[in-house]
Amino acid sequence: MWLVWAEHRLRSITVTVVARIEPDPLPCRSECDPEAESLGLIRHRIKKIKNYAHMKNLKSLCLRWNLITKIENLDGLENLTSLETLDLSFNRIEKIGGLGTLRNLKTLYLVHNKIRKIENLDHLNRLELLELGDNRIRCIENIDKLTQLKKLFLGANQIRMIENLDRLTNLTVLSLPGNAIKKIEGLSKLATLQELILSQNGIQNIEGLENNVALRLIDLSDNRLERIENVQHLQELETIWLRNNKFTDWDLSALEGLPKLRHVSFEKNPCCGSDDYRFEVIKRMPKIKTIDCVPANWIPGDPWQEISRSDEEDTVRELMTSQEITTDFNLSQEYNGDQL
Repeated sequence: MWLVWAEHRLRSITVTVVARIEPDPLPCRSECDPEAESLGLIRHRIKKIKNYAHMKNLKSLCLRWNLITKIENLDGLENLTSLETLDLSFNRIEKIGGLGTLRNLKTLYLVHNKIRKIENLDHLNRLELLELGDNRIRCIENIDKLTQLKKLFLGANQIRMIENLDRLTNLTVLSLPGNAIKKIEGLSKLATLQELILSQNGIQNIEGLENNVALRLIDLSDNRLERIENVQHLQELETIWLRNNKFTDWDLSALEGLPKLRHVSFEKNPCCGSDDYRFEVIKRMPKIKTIDCVPANWIPGDPWQEISRSDEEDTVRELMTSQEITTDFNLSQEYNGDQL
């Protein structure tokens, strides 16, 4: 927090920094309601995790946007047997550890830290959601015992290969955008997978999805794809995003027979140089509802057209459910840990 002097003028505000004042210290034991089920302390410049042992009913603890460098003092919190959600995103944590007693944890967020390795999670056998986006992780490893995991988010890391997922047979969402992955592989055991996000990688071919027949959403935007292929068997597929690849012609045959496909994105491909490509998509796939996140019945250049409410709602819903951590990634692009 900064103590500032502000001079208000007609169209501008001049701000002069006078002095820096540290915020109030972390609320002490007596100030935290011992019966509370949820506690959020965001942007408090907290450096250490402490003073929560008396909160026996705590189910959710959020310490986002602080200065925490180490996960500590949780091993001794045997009373926190009810804790289900822990959020330590946007801190300075370098290593995963200190979670030994939190055996009922279902959701763990560690977005935008300095973590280099996935480790010390074996005992969290009830974990259903793990979010490690925007760290420095190079390998998918040490998660084979998380057999209850349903959602895994590892976007914006340095991962080169999809691997070590065979035992995660309950996984429904796998999100790996913004890595260095060149090949779709290692998914053969994930028969329940419904959403696969692999945008912003270096993938050249659509492959390795033979057993993923439950897929409903695929995002392969911002890759190096030249052909749409090997998706004809995905009869549950509702959404496929392929924007900004290297498609030069309109071979949509792999998509035309998919009965539930309603939402597609092809913009910024070489074959999408004019708005005419939208009419080509509609002609080939008349059941499509949105193209490039815009209702299919939208007419370019007509500001007075009517768009049905149902199409509009479908578009919004699709945008909101595509990636759980989208907002966090946007924030992390602007985040500087030294300016909390």
